[in-house]
Amino acid sequence: MTRPPSSSSSGFSQTTVIVLLALLLSGSLAFVGWAVYDSFKGDDVVPVVTTAEEEEAEEVVPPPPPPPDPRYYCTLDGTAYDDRGPTRKRPIVIQVDNAPAARPQIGLGRADIVYEAMAEGQVTRFSAVFGCRDAETGGPVRSARLIDLELVPEYQALLADSGASIGVTNELAAAPDVPRINHGAYPAAYWRVGDRAAPHNLMTSTILLRQVAAEAGIPIEVEVGDGPAFKDDSPAPGNIRHIAVPYSPWAQVSYDYDPGSNSWLRSMQGKPHLDAETGRQLAAKNVIVQYVPSYDSNIIEDASGDRGLIFDLTGSGRVLVFRDGEVIGGTWSRPGSSAVTTYMDDAGRTIPLDRGPTWIQLVPTEFTAVSWN
Repeated sequence: MTRPPSSSSSGFSQTTVIVLLALLLSGSLAFVGWAVYDSFKGDDVVPVVTTAEEEEAEEVVPPPPPPPDPRYYCTLDGTAYDDRGPTRKRPIVIQVDNAPAARPQIGLGRADIVYEAMAEGQVTRFSAVFGCRDAETGGPVRSARLIDLELVPEYQALLADSGASIGVTNELAAAPDVPRINHGAYPAAYWRVGDRAAPHNLMTSTILLRQVAAEAGIPIEVEVGDGPAFKDDSPAPGNIRHIAVPYSPWAQVSYDYDPGSNSWLRSMQGKPHLDAETGRQLAAKNVIVQYVPSYDSNIIEDASGDRGLIFDLTGSGRVLVFRDGEVIGGTWSRPGSSAVTTYMDDAGRTIPLDRGPTWIQLVPTEFTAVSWN
């Protein structure tokens, strides 16, 4: 009788199979792991290298544009203001006396620009332009002249004067761009002081003048166009220390350079020219000698029979700009009556002025007496 297979014999066979399968699986995994390792072990790891140029290109980020300058600049003297108001004031041209009995004047130190030109009797007269700054008192105020037909339109200004000869009055009345706030028509804007003799004692105020103009329906704010170019003070002043503009024996004008303030201190007849309001010597950041055609008109200006002078400020001509203790020669240019005068050097580049007051000495084209050292 045949016996059936024992359980021990069958279990050995199953165990053997399981062990063999486990060994086979382990070997397969080992082979796969070795194969994977072998595929990488021979390859060197190459680090990523970037050039300096690539790093710089990656790192450089264009800076954001600078914020707009929050300040507003006066087109007359380049001064900065936080408020737009001062820069929108309508400029005022005040005719200021410069006869010996009128000195020292009041308020000239507050003007943005001062023009000086010959008048009758071998003396000069000022046309003081007040724009962004006010003068609570200004004067002595004297009569209008033909030069106002040129200056007032240039600055879209109001004209303040004590009156005018018949000839000048007619010329001004015929000019549509010369609004006048003169003493005769608007006496509320003027008063006389008791410490000077007439006619050298008539005063006014830029505040009063604008107030009276507003009441008369005359605009007192304007969008002033572009003016001269301006710059900050130069850190290295030049070596010029003195300017002389001898208009006549009774009008000897000079300036001395002050390095500390980078300005030109003004003198008349060899003595400091003072502002009576402050007691300080008048000073300018820029002194401009502008050579212009000038000639007698047919208008009689005074009892002596002196004729009024015409100054042709439209066109172009020679100019000397004294700034930062140096002098720059060039050309002034004004293409039309409503245009603002510009200044170019001999190479045709714009001459920027220092921020602050400018005094402009108008002299005849043929005038040769200006000197400096």
